[in-house]
Amino acid sequence: MNGYVLDIAGYSAASFWGYDELGDVLFATVVPDADPAGPALEIVAVTIDQLLDRLDLATGSRHGVARMVLALSRAEVRGSARVWLASRVRLFTDRALIAEASRSDVPWLAAEGRSHPLFEAPLDAMPSCPLCGSVTAS
Repeated sequence: MNGYVLDIAGYSAASFWGYDELGDVLFATVVPDADPAGPALEIVAVTIDQLLDRLDLATGSRHGVARMVLALSRAEVRGSARVWLASRVRLFTDRALIAEASRSDVPWLAAEGRSHPLFEAPLDAMPSCPLCGSVTAS
């Protein structure tokens, strides 16, 4: 069973999520930072989409499923959970989210963002001609 920090503002102190290989389910325990002694919300899901949607609802439906993908995409996420999150990054159509993923400190997430078909590299990051300064195709 792999468990990871649930890095969502207002819920990150005691909340976590993960994948139970034996039970073949995703799970999360959501605890508001404002009431750490209060009852925890336990979530069980059979697909990553279901987990993302339930986490979004449990944390106030203010993030959106795509933002939840970014919030859950941490360097320590491994195995099936990483594969599922990476597959959701490939489904992004919002160029701002793709750019955000490409600038991530998480190497695998940044690579997913930069390899996305809709990714647009900033002009200053593109190779340029040393003589005239014009942007060259790579």
